[in-house]
Amino acid sequence: MGAPTSSTKAFKQGFLRSFLLSLTSCRNGAMGLQERKRAVRSSADIAMATTRGSGAMWPQALLAAASSSSSPSWSRRLPAAATAKTTTRRKNMARRRCPQRRTTTSSGEIARRLVRKRTKVLRGMVPGGELLDGASLLREAMDYVVHLRAQVAVLRRVSNAMQQRPSSIHMAGAVAPPVQLKTETTGTAQHSEGNEE
Repeated sequence: MGAPTSSTKAFKQGFLRSFLLSLTSCRNGAMGLQERKRAVRSSADIAMATTRGSGAMWPQALLAAASSSSSPSWSRRLPAAATAKTTTRRKNMARRRCPQRRTTTSSGEIARRLVRKRTKVLRGMVPGGELLDGASLLREAMDYVVHLRAQVAVLRRVSNAMQQRPSSIHMAGAVAPPVQLKTETTGTAQHSEGNEE
């Protein structure tokens, strides 16, 4: 796996192109606010994964999750409240059956438990992390965080550029790269100075 920091600028440019193209393809005037938010988020994830390409597992997991996001399998699950009540009831029954024994826990065991707990949390944060071992998980996490930070930086620039445009223009309808917007502003200023002379 190559070092992503050496190509962050190229990644940002490729991500911006893919993101704007994805927004244009999913443009729909009948979309509601929540649907529009989901479309923007999905477009950002897909653009980040496709721009990263091969060399890591998280882009494949991210694309697989995006393609199956419309699956209704989640609707067959129990409500969260019912699941929580069932889990709590089972825990209480287990406690009544097996009284707790007070044992002395060594510092090494506490450290191992903490590592396992944090590793479990990290697996849930990195796409595809549940299929990786410890060393591979750390490499994937570092690669994912670097590209995620680059994604956030580009999205902030796009958001700042859109805030400078008239409010009547929708984001999905017309989004211009911040660099292009800056060039247009400079050209307008030079034209105004020529008229004053």
